[in-house]
Amino acid sequence: MKVKKYLPSLLTISNLFLGYLSILYIQKGPDYFTLACYLIILASAFDAFDGKLARRIGLSSKFGKEIDSLADLISFCLAPSILIFNIFSLSTGLPFLYLAFISALPVIMGAIRLARFNLEETDKKYFIGLPSPALAITICAIVLMHQKLEVLLISYLGYNIFSSNIILPVVVLLSFLMIGKIQFSKFPLFTFRHSTQNSIRLGSLILGIILLLLSIINELQHYILFILSTYYIASNIIFHFINNSIKLNELKTKIKKRKL
Repeated sequence: MKVKKYLPSLLTISNLFLGYLSILYIQKGPDYFTLACYLIILASAFDAFDGKLARRIGLSSKFGKEIDSLADLISFCLAPSILIFNIFSLSTGLPFLYLAFISALPVIMGAIRLARFNLEETDKKYFIGLPSPALAITICAIVLMHQKLEVLLISYLGYNIFSSNIILPVVVLLSFLMIGKIQFSKFPLFTFRHSTQNSIRLGSLILGIILLLLSIINELQHYILFILSTYYIASNIIFHFINNSIKLNELKTKIKKRKL
């Protein structure tokens, strides 16, 4: 029973340690960038379960919420920022301060996003703004594509589409999505009895995990990670604007009826 009490905190600390470890590997050079990405992705798996486990065994607390945000800041904001800076400081001739500013956006916007999250109610069915683990996984997926496909793309296309000209604007966009007002779906509950919406999200999650496991066997995980992360962000943005459009049309209809 005593061990069970500390399990959520152990997962959070593991998340924090993996983020710190990824930073150490990033500093070792390009040969370790891929490993650093997988450590960040593994940290996101720990992060997905610590809060749910704490609530499941009735150990949710303000301290747990705060330490979780601090761990997220290191693993999913600082580590990706350092990763982006190190990759392009070695492979491009971009000015130091320009690259430093762009690469700092994930940690700056992430700090704002996490501080705001701690002040908001957490019982909503969605996140306001892109969650930091989703940003980190997306950046890692892009970096893995950059690392794995650079030689292939240059040999076939004569140009690497995952270059700084593409990746840095994407980093800026993802960073600002964290502090935006777009709604992003939360990690589903592990039950098919809660609601139809939760069942669909849980089924999609299980399918995504199966695809990822199969891709690892065939060493194609960078493709699946890129597709899944892109789908999560794009689908939530599209549904957000569709829902807003529907609400706006309903409001216009009500106003017309009142005028009549």
